[in-house]
Amino acid sequence: MLRLGALLALSVMASAASGADLPLSACAAQTYPAEALRYRMEGATRVQLGADKAARVIGESGYAVLDRASLALAATCKPARASEDGSPWVITVPWKLPVQAGYTAARLAAERCTRRNKLIRFPELDGPPPNVTVRVLVWTDGAPYTPKIELSSGEPLVDKQAIDIVENCRFDPATLAGAAVEGAVLVPLAFDTAGVSDEKMRAAYKRMTDPLVGKKDYKLAQIRYASETEATRVIGEINGGASFAEIARTRAKTPNEAKLEGKLGWMRLAQMDKSVAESIDAHGVPGLLPKPLRGHSGGWHVIEIQQTRPAESAGYDQIKTELKRKLIEERDIVVQQPPAVN
Repeated sequence: MLRLGALLALSVMASAASGADLPLSACAAQTYPAEALRYRMEGATRVQLGADKAARVIGESGYAVLDRASLALAATCKPARASEDGSPWVITVPWKLPVQAGYTAARLAAERCTRRNKLIRFPELDGPPPNVTVRVLVWTDGAPYTPKIELSSGEPLVDKQAIDIVENCRFDPATLAGAAVEGAVLVPLAFDTAGVSDEKMRAAYKRMTDPLVGKKDYKLAQIRYASETEATRVIGEINGGASFAEIARTRAKTPNEAKLEGKLGWMRLAQMDKSVAESIDAHGVPGLLPKPLRGHSGGWHVIEIQQTRPAESAGYDQIKTELKRKLIEERDIVVQQPPAVN
């Protein structure tokens, strides 16, 4: 795995307007943030001290945790005098972990990850520069836990799916004197923004509004289960008089989900997986579908058609956000990956 600076192209910069260097002895004692120690973060931050004691980062370490700690340290600095040329003082805060003899960092081999989203790629296999990065702790058995976004893609849904990808990776654990220990890894990913370009979204809109893909809009609700057996049992309960909405509320993980009662809102066949669209179109009328449907991302769905209406052609600007979400969520692709090198 490359070092953080190479992965993120975030170097410790000294800008032309950085100012005069102030030694750290003019500041309080440096304390390594606990989270940074746990995730084994290293880097260096340059902070400019303003005349009004306001400080700003002018050279990032590559970790927000370290940069925040550097700003807090800068607030304690007390220069004995003004700089010779009157420019602002600048401190460079190095963050370097204690050397542990015999320590080997945890490592990710990208080919050991399940890539379920064609818009998120691994730079070390595919070549594009990273624009989203996840940091994750690694158990002694190589399993990941508590992944967090370190560098956001700017798209919350992409960040969520990046974390999902990392959670399904396996790692070589860190070792100390030959024994496996808890470690941490920075996983760079590349979100293909061209995959959700205006051109792509307009093409998706054209497909969605094509009259050949369906003459009805469907107002749907769903409840997701891990197994077909469980979903089939629930369909029997609803047919026997149980409330779809009440079961959906019980299954919800958050108050907002409970409030929705499984409702998906109005959808067109072109917005659905092909197999799901075919089943809904075949049923055609309001009511509970007789069999659970398999989703493209796994799981089994109990689906209720709540209402139907003649298909309406919403304007592109009205549904642009929805189109982008759908393109990001597409996962129907098999990515050929090179075999692991032993």
